[in-house]
Amino acid sequence: MPFTSDTASTPVAILSALSQEQRGLMELLHRPRKVVHASRDFWLGDLHGQPVVLALSKIGKVAAATTATALIERFGVRRIVFTGVAGGLGHGVKVGDVVVATDFVQHDLDASPLFPRYEVPLYGKTRFHCDAALSALLFEASCGALAHESRRCTDLAALASTRA
Repeated sequence: MPFTSDTASTPVAILSALSQEQRGLMELLHRPRKVVHASRDFWLGDLHGQPVVLALSKIGKVAAATTATALIERFGVRRIVFTGVAGGLGHGVKVGDVVVATDFVQHDLDASPLFPRYEVPLYGKTRFHCDAALSALLFEASCGALAHESRRCTDLAALASTRA
């Protein structure tokens, strides 16, 4: 869903698992205001002129899911970006690379023999698409932040367009 007048004032949530992953964002947050909800700290403010809610989920899918639910329920967010270090490396990805997802798989799901490995039961899907417009914006912002790595961003953009 692209940014429109309906979503312009709705905050985007930026979720991190570890405080070290959130620290740089906290330093950039303008007019921060702390709200405690569901036993978590949420920081509201502006980041580069956009309203955001920063949240620390802690580690694990359940922690991320419950924090995401609180972000939607309490703050009305319609977009959530998860930022931080990754636990695995894909083909061609090196330590230190920035990865912007276009889809995701629940890699540790195995409900076989009732469902194929990785398939989320009753959804009939193994891959879930990310918000394409938001992924494109994140990719563009990442390339801008890593201007000295622009050749690498161009290569990845070409790779991404061949997979679409």
